[in-house]
Amino acid sequence: MDFRNLIIECLGLQDVVVESFNIDREDLKLTLTVRQEKESCRCHHCDSPLQYVREWKERKIRGPAMGAFLYVEIILFQLRATCSICMDRVRSSAVPFVHPNFQNLTLSLCELAGRWMEELPCAAVARFFKLNSKTMWDLDQVRMKAMKPLMAFPEGISFVKMSADEVHFRTMPKVNSSTRPEIKFVTNLVCSAESKILANAPGRDSQSLLACLKALTPEQRAEIKFFAVDMHDPFIMMIKRFCPNAQICVDRFHLAQKVNDAFDELRKAEFKLADAANDKFQLKMLAPHRRFVLVEREKKLNKSDLKMLDQLKKINKNILNGMILVEYFHNVLDKTDIKEFRKSLKLWYQLARESAIKPFKKLALMIRKNRTYIEAYITSGLTTAKSEGLNNKIKVLRRSGYGYTNEQSYMDKILQRCGYLNSRFIDTTGWFWRLSANLAQTTPF
Repeated sequence: MDFRNLIIECLGLQDVVVESFNIDREDLKLTLTVRQEKESCRCHHCDSPLQYVREWKERKIRGPAMGAFLYVEIILFQLRATCSICMDRVRSSAVPFVHPNFQNLTLSLCELAGRWMEELPCAAVARFFKLNSKTMWDLDQVRMKAMKPLMAFPEGISFVKMSADEVHFRTMPKVNSSTRPEIKFVTNLVCSAESKILANAPGRDSQSLLACLKALTPEQRAEIKFFAVDMHDPFIMMIKRFCPNAQICVDRFHLAQKVNDAFDELRKAEFKLADAANDKFQLKMLAPHRRFVLVEREKKLNKSDLKMLDQLKKINKNILNGMILVEYFHNVLDKTDIKEFRKSLKLWYQLARESAIKPFKKLALMIRKNRTYIEAYITSGLTTAKSEGLNNKIKVLRRSGYGYTNEQSYMDKILQRCGYLNSRFIDTTGWFWRLSANLAQTTPF
């Protein structure tokens, strides 16, 4: 293989001959002039051989970076000739290495840029390849649409432990001043063993989780033994209905959030009383910016914070009782033996009842209602921590893309970045050189 054929192979070209090339080291630009091989030319309309040459049409096409040359321009002389099947009309020869939706880009450049966009924002990839960012966004959408029918779960994946959680999509503007803005969510189904999102659906209701569960076969749903969710009744209802062998787990993160919310209600009430009494010390200690210090576990606080908290406990009985309830509830969740957990939780119920603090009495009722699910967490240790970690990754994705307005595009991008809708799990190697006929037909917008 000589160097000209090597260049053709590296750039993903087919059925062309290199006539000349020009190198510009200052701009890191390579200009390559190629001409189609007449014997290999076929009609782009009926795929039959072309006969009498009418002209050679010059086209400029962008190719992938080659070594030190980041900008590769291909000047293609495309054959236009008569086609007997098309009643001797003059037809252009098919160019199989040009993307059917992006006529000025080669397939190899599109696939290379597409793989970069699996990890980077479209705008960043566009700057690197010196292309239009809108073109890169369109390319990413077309590529994900072509890959979606090919997406499948890897063999050997474990469905024993699963979780589901919602992530914020966008806040719609108010219709008028008297209505609240509509907040839209996307529900994600997460495989805890693989830390991957298997499926997603718009919304955060029972139908959203049902749409995610339908991505699994009945056998895969029967394999689920533990399912971690927050205390969202629509989710719990769907899991009970479609995952017959699953134990529902309410994890520590959401329980700690509920306990902190109950304490914050107490802090606000005591702050109002301190404001009415003009108690400057309590106003300082119960201020909103110090609310996290009040619920932090003592072993994580510094000496100055501990000293001020001790002083606050001496003068405010309700805050003292609230802090005891928060600290003891964390100790309850630390239990790994189910008998010890039940014994400690029973004592916590008693403390909450005797404290007569309304937010904690209300919290106790909620915990009683979900006690079975909390016990499943103690038994399995399964949490939504991986779902929350993926949610953080999705938030970074949304910010780097300057927000999303297209819901389907947002969900596909989540599966691409956090799931199996990418080239690591779908073999797209052949797309560097040629798209199959069915893919070429399914990729248009």
